[in-house]
Formats: sequence, structure tokens, C-alpha cells
Amino acid sequence: MKSLAFILIIPALLFMSCDTKSSASDTTKEQKAVSSPAKKSSPLNAADFKGKLDELLTLEMAVRVSGFDPSTAIKEHDNKTAALFGDKDASPRECNYLWKNDRIRTTKVGSHTITSPYKDKVGIKSVSNITLERFKQSYEVLTDEQKTAARKKLEEVAANNQSEQTKTQIEKKVMDVGTGIINNLQPELITGVGEAATWYPNYSELKVLYNGLTFALVVDISEDKSLNRSKSMELAKMIIEEKLK
Repeated sequence: MKSLAFILIIPALLFMSCDTKSSASDTTKEQKAVSSPAKKSSPLNAADFKGKLDELLTLEMAVRVSGFDPSTAIKEHDNKTAALFGDKDASPRECNYLWKNDRIRTTKVGSHTITSPYKDKVGIKSVSNITLERFKQSYEVLTDEQKTAARKKLEEVAANNQSEQTKTQIEKKVMDVGTGIINNLQPELITGVGEAATWYPNYSELKVLYNGLTFALVVDISEDKSLNRSKSMELAKMIIEEKLK
């Protein structure tokens, strides 16, 4: 359990490594963004979409953006995390449409190379309410200096949890995983999608903010990350135009 808790603090460490101060000009820009006539007068409420993510992202939309056959789609509309803890009736937290298109994913485990079937995916998750300021703090692109600060903070937390002499192999592995997550973060700020958006190529994931509502889209339909990126942007605009305005 300590190892799990250690992993969960990584996002907080990234947040602390960023400068959270905003200038008066930034505040003015945010106020203008909120009052934009392109959005509804009142912020969207994430509770309105509870258990209805398949209405926010429909199969028809997933087919439009992917070009795949709707009759072969596998729909997953569930809450896997809650199910792991025995709550099988919890409201769905994500909605995925999957296709078995004979795609193969190659991974390296030590000196071995493993190939395995890999499903194409179009999905939505992490629907919640957030402010523009908070979104920028949470999903901004980290500089090399900020990554260094986050790694240092991670090391400090690990040292406080247990001395180097008694640190277990599991905790060392968790430390390696946490450092790897920080090192591999290569987000890209996206313009022209909602009020703010950040693309994570390693996960084919696009974080989007629109009128107080944030959501994450995963469009993983190709090994070509640029194609996944453009399709994610296309899907985000589709959802905003057809479901949120």
C-alpha cells in the first residue's frame, strides 16, 4: 500500500514544481475567456454527465473519427478502479470503443522483445470540473528545470519514507517508475481546441478544458502519433460543438 501511495503523489510533485503564481494580465485573460460568447453563460457541470459518458462520446462519433466498422466495435463503459475494490455498481468513469484490427504492439522486457495483439481505441475519461488557472497548473508543459525540481522532490519524499539502508526492492522500483514518468513527460500545448488543451504523445491522450469542464480523450488508432494527435483534436472539437455548446 505504501508503494501505491508513493505513486499517487507524483502528480502532486509535478504540481509543486511549477510556478503557481499568475499575473494580473493572466487573470484578465482568463476573465475574458470565461465571458466568451462562444460558450454557454454558465459553466458546465460534470455531474450532468455522471454515468452518461457514452452519450458524451457516442459510437457514431468514434466511428466518424476512426473510420472503423461500427459492427465490430467493443464498447467498455465502466469504472474498473471501483470494480477492483468490489463496487461493481459504481457509475462509469470512462467510455471506450475498441477494435481488433490485427494491430501488434512490440515491447521490450529486459533483453527480450515481446509482440502481442493490441486493440485500437477511441475513448473518453476523467470528466470533471476545473478552473482555467488550475488546468494550466496541472497540465502545463514542464521545462527541464521543473522536471529536475520534481525529481528532486520525489527523491526527498522517498528518503523521508525510509532510510536508504532499509529501503525495499519494491520501493526502489517505485522510485524508478516515478522518475521514468517524469522523464518521459513530453506534453505539447494545443491551440484552437476549447479554452486550453494539452497533448501527451506517449499515451495518445488529449486533455481538454471547455467552459469549466475538463475531459481526457484517448485516440490510439495508429502507431503514427501525429495521426492520433490530429484525430484527438478532431474528436474534441466534435464533442464541444455537438454535445457541450
